[in-house]
Amino acid sequence: MGRKSTLTQAQLDEIVRRHLDGESIRDLAKEFGISYSALRERISAQTKKIKDVADQIVSTKQAVNSLPLAAQITAQTLAEKRILMQDLSADVALNGLRVAKRHGDILVKRMDEKIDDELMNDESLAQAAKIGTIINIHNKPANDAMAIASRQQSEPESTEITITGGMDMLPVPYDHPPRNRSEEDI
Repeated sequence: MGRKSTLTQAQLDEIVRRHLDGESIRDLAKEFGISYSALRERISAQTKKIKDVADQIVSTKQAVNSLPLAAQITAQTLAEKRILMQDLSADVALNGLRVAKRHGDILVKRMDEKIDDELMNDESLAQAAKIGTIINIHNKPANDAMAIASRQQSEPESTEITITGGMDMLPVPYDHPPRNRSEEDI
């Protein structure tokens, strides 16, 4: 592990911007009092990534401009829908994980409060199974969101989404509980 950088993030951002505008790494290193090799190592990957993304933006703009106006609008609308889908999938995944973690924490807390003999009785095992099922249900949106994102990367033209699982995974009828439940309600 190397020593702590003397440059702030703002300075690094300025160096990257100025290098992309044409200034040499050697001149920037002298100005900021850092060795050429250290600076080159710090900014090379970032500047390459920025250039690659800029090239993709240019290519995309050229591709969009090559389409008739109606097709440009359709392409933009489709892109906006995909971006929205990704954002919503991420939100659903995070919320599902939060709920699953909360239920898991409750289960662990209950298990910590009981002695081993109490944990192995039928009632405790049934309760643990119910909480496990609830955790699986709330993990499902996260798994679906990851599958959608993965499928969109490998098959960008695919827009069909299939969500499986959910409340139908419960082994018993499920009535939606009130929003403000206590641990004892679970």
